[in-house]
Amino acid sequence: MKSIYFFLALLLSLSNLHSQEKQMDDVRIGDELTLGEPSNASYTHILVPRKNFIIKRGGIPNLKALKHTKVTITNISYGKKTQVTFKKSDGTKFFRFYKTMKADFNQAVAAGELKIPGKG
Repeated sequence: MKSIYFFLALLLSLSNLHSQEKQMDDVRIGDELTLGEPSNASYTHILVPRKNFIIKRGGIPNLKALKHTKVTITNISYGKKTQVTFKKSDGTKFFRFYKTMKADFNQAVAAGELKIPGKG
């Protein structure tokens, strides 16, 4: 009886690995994406620092300047949600201070906050 449970657990873990491989095909480190318009008044799936933190560090909290910005993926983290870390492709910093930002990849693409070139 225990061997059946072990076998089922093994099958479930292998199917989970297969689904993660499918996500890896969508985007890779070094791929270039474009930031779209926020789905609400601000970005909900891209983790943008709060305005008071940007101001305290000497930056300018202008969310309109992020629209149509080309970004390059520097790290991909798989878990319950696929989280990507990205930097600006031109080498400048976000809000004059932040080198990288993070986003929940699947939800940001679905909401139009991140756009994959060639896929619409």
